[in-house]
Amino acid sequence: MTDKREMAQELLKWIKEQTNEEYICEYYESDSCIGLNLQSEYAKGQVNVVFLQYAVVEYRITNDNEENVFYLHFELNDLDHSKELFNEMEECLLRQKKTETKQILLCCSCGLTTSYFTMKLNEAAKVLGEKMEFSAVPYDMLYESAKDKEAVLIAPQIGYQLKNAKKILKDKIVMEVPVQIFSSYDAAGMITMLKKAFNEAEDPVRSEQKPNIKTIEKNQGSVLIVSVVDMEGRNQIAYRLYDKGEIKAENQITKEKYYLSDILDTIQVVALLNPDLEKICLVTPGTIHEGKLTYEKANIRDVDVCGFVKQQVGKDVSLFSDADMIALGYARKERNCEDTIFYFVPTGSYTANIGLFLNGGLVRSSSFVGGTELEWITKITTFPQNPFALVRTPEGNVELAARYLTGLYSYTGVRHIAFYSSMIPDQADILKKMGEFIPEKYLPEIVKVNSVRDYLYEGALYSI
Repeated sequence: MTDKREMAQELLKWIKEQTNEEYICEYYESDSCIGLNLQSEYAKGQVNVVFLQYAVVEYRITNDNEENVFYLHFELNDLDHSKELFNEMEECLLRQKKTETKQILLCCSCGLTTSYFTMKLNEAAKVLGEKMEFSAVPYDMLYESAKDKEAVLIAPQIGYQLKNAKKILKDKIVMEVPVQIFSSYDAAGMITMLKKAFNEAEDPVRSEQKPNIKTIEKNQGSVLIVSVVDMEGRNQIAYRLYDKGEIKAENQITKEKYYLSDILDTIQVVALLNPDLEKICLVTPGTIHEGKLTYEKANIRDVDVCGFVKQQVGKDVSLFSDADMIALGYARKERNCEDTIFYFVPTGSYTANIGLFLNGGLVRSSSFVGGTELEWITKITTFPQNPFALVRTPEGNVELAARYLTGLYSYTGVRHIAFYSSMIPDQADILKKMGEFIPEKYLPEIVKVNSVRDYLYEGALYSI
């Protein structure tokens, strides 16, 4: 352990030497750990090295809303690897810098109508001394462009889209521009309305799926389930540790990019802290074919993940598709194992996955190529317009879902469909669209769910 402490001291010394002028770095020490607090005006970071029978490093960043935007832990074995991970952490820390200027998006049917009003708003904000910056987009670019904005203004011409926009952009101020303000280009009046809305705004809605991230603790458990989730461009490697069916620990690794090494780091740390660990399960998006995983977003191509992890950790690993496990967990928890189709679109994703529970078991997508990825099916399916443009709007997502599900329903006859998609406001929208292809009396039951994490764990726990 003396060698590990010396390696940890060397790591912290190197980090202090890299300190950026935009944050301060303070050292701390106790009997069981040493570390650094990184403090800036816009976020807090921490490098913590815990000494147990081995040394475990934690990197963490919380933003000014006290949300974890970067968190990982790994065993301190390789100094170069630790430095590479810190460089990722520092990049994330510096990106948390928030200007006082509020970014506001205007949207109309084609973007042209709002361009002049946008110019008048920017001029008025400058004259009035208000720290607001306005930009305009057409409707089909609204949801892509709104991700980094604090408010969205809907032009009167598309006021009928306000309801959907509020449902989908839950963490932002969404308003319709009054007709009298839009028609007269009353920029000062619009800015006054916005100021009032910002003052009255409540804290952003917290995700139901966000687990409670705690400092590393030693726990005893026999089953580890690791799940990879793609959420709005930020990747989450979440895990639960079970002992005799009870949850003993839960955590979440959050990075803007992740690689197979991040999954391995997570598994290694939990395995070190839990020597009695019996089983490991990895649940992931991507395509599983003949036991090998391909997931392009993580640069994983045709990799024997189970063999790789077993070689490094010395324990057997099971590999499952996320859509399969969600469908299985949902069918068991909500449907008493009755036939179910589950349509799953990860937030921010352009590709949907489908899990099918039929005749008491899964139609396992992991047993054949393309089972989870609808992108291949998209290329041979007829759509009223480019399907990869459809995913930009709620209406387009409804069109895609209705066509995929109509085909699957026609082949299987499964009359219960559940779905998760932040871009589809309500199940009634899918039913209405499916009603254009199927007589009303034959329409299936459709249910929208707001969280899939518990279903995923339930399915994986049952499978292993």
